[in-house]
Amino acid sequence: MTDTQIALPPGAENISRGGFNLYAGPFWRLPGEGATHLYGLLVEPKHMNSSGSLHGGVLMTFADIAMSQTSRAVSGAKTCSTVSLTCDFTGPGKLGDVIIARVRVTRETRTMVFLSAELVCGERTLGVVTGLWKILEQ
Repeated sequence: MTDTQIALPPGAENISRGGFNLYAGPFWRLPGEGATHLYGLLVEPKHMNSSGSLHGGVLMTFADIAMSQTSRAVSGAKTCSTVSLTCDFTGPGKLGDVIIARVRVTRETRTMVFLSAELVCGERTLGVVTGLWKILEQ
């Protein structure tokens, strides 16, 4: 059993299947809690900045991927594109942390999905994120 399997809850599914996600991840879909969609990131040495904290760009990448996955899941679209992503950092991530993204849809129209997310490690909140995704024609 790997450290990732120990640190992530049972049922975690690796969603880093190609492109940039393979280099930045791995990112994990976790079993959900009702209307909240959950995703995980185990902080590895490659995710750290020169100050010894989780790099903010990794945290934003994680939020973008989690929220994009959620926009596709709720809309049924094969493709949704990020229109806007706003991230407020509220605390540092540390090596070995399991970061959880709790993603919620705040509004959905025929062509857009509005989302919010909390990025947490246990009781610590690392970031609060809002964003807008465009549902692309199938």
